[in-house]
Amino acid sequence: MKKAISTIAFLLLVALVTVSLSNLLRDKTSRNGKSEYFNAKTEFDALYFGASRMHEAIDPIYIWNNYGISSYNLASAGESIQVTYFVVKEALEHSDPKVVFVDSAIIGDVKDDINCGYGYVHQSIDALPLNENKLEAIKYAGQFFDGGMLAFISPLYAYHNRYENLTKDDFVANYNYDKGAYMLSTFRQVEGISEYTDEAETLKGGDGTVYLTKILDLCKEKGIQCVLVDVPVPGHMFNDKRQRRMNALKKLTKEHGGAYMGLNERDADIDIDYDYDFGDSVHLNYLGGNKTADKLAEYMINELKIEDHRNDPVYAEPWTEDVQKYKVQRLERVAEQVDAVSYMNWLGGEDYTYTMYVTDKSLLLTQYAMDYCMENFDIKVIEDPEQEVTGNYDMKIEVRRSSDGEFAAKQFFQYDYNGKIYMKAE
Repeated sequence: MKKAISTIAFLLLVALVTVSLSNLLRDKTSRNGKSEYFNAKTEFDALYFGASRMHEAIDPIYIWNNYGISSYNLASAGESIQVTYFVVKEALEHSDPKVVFVDSAIIGDVKDDINCGYGYVHQSIDALPLNENKLEAIKYAGQFFDGGMLAFISPLYAYHNRYENLTKDDFVANYNYDKGAYMLSTFRQVEGISEYTDEAETLKGGDGTVYLTKILDLCKEKGIQCVLVDVPVPGHMFNDKRQRRMNALKKLTKEHGGAYMGLNERDADIDIDYDYDFGDSVHLNYLGGNKTADKLAEYMINELKIEDHRNDPVYAEPWTEDVQKYKVQRLERVAEQVDAVSYMNWLGGEDYTYTMYVTDKSLLLTQYAMDYCMENFDIKVIEDPEQEVTGNYDMKIEVRRSSDGEFAAKQFFQYDYNGKIYMKAE
């Protein structure tokens, strides 16, 4: 009897250690981005799916604040449409939206090809509840990677060598209030789109187009409008080949009862500024993202008659609470921004004012997009050539709340003469 009890106790201890190590070692990206959705206190009018172009473009907080539409961003970096299908299928078991917007970024047309990296699959599906749908996703993904299904079922198998990359964030239970989005506050000047074609390629029925069709048919079956969105991209990405693919996907989408929103097309009514609306060479920053969000909201209001819920306590109370938590969390994370422009843009000009101490005013506008900050934010610039305030650095930014003038944050920056940029001082 004692031996049996000892054996059971040992097995329980092994199980406890295994679960603890699994939770510690697993990549937290999926959990941080999607767990808020599965624990939501409200219904959603709209859901956004796809890859990083959607993930970094559509801010549900912005859409709520400006239109009173309740929505969530379930997109994930590097996610192909094949993986998106399983995320959509699971999401629709937890909410009954009027519309889902699907990113057109990674829709291949090759048979027997997942078109998604191993780590990206994990980021997309790790947070999904373990059920029949997730097992189907794992079965599909497992055929393309070493380890098969075990590579996605067992966190210890998937992340056993991640211990070298653990950070303090792995030891605390973080909870994001950004409704799944990750908005860029950086700036990158890119080329605009200059050539267009109305011709379409012939689709071959590869995995990407098959799974797009599955999403469209699933939404149609549930009475949910599905909109395929081609999020704005720089000119170098919207070449003739990509345009032909988009034209073909537009046709396929409409044939299956969906709608298409081509925001890179010749007649797209969106005023993208290729000097200031991108955060890197591929993705929109929050300025371009908010313009894109405006178009989606316009569609929801005009075409689907989705109402403004800001005066409805069923929606407004949980949203108001989460927006306040989001603002607190955003202020906590401002120190993660690596340069002076992205630092101020991360917080924006609505809730904060800035005092900027600089050792040399003549260098200030040499950083790209600093002119945007100076024109749009409440910034007081004080030259400090003797470095009485800046100390051993070239710039100090003090942030105060607009509402009461109370101190909120500060950061020092060092000027990089090669890159012409004020970099955060470590």
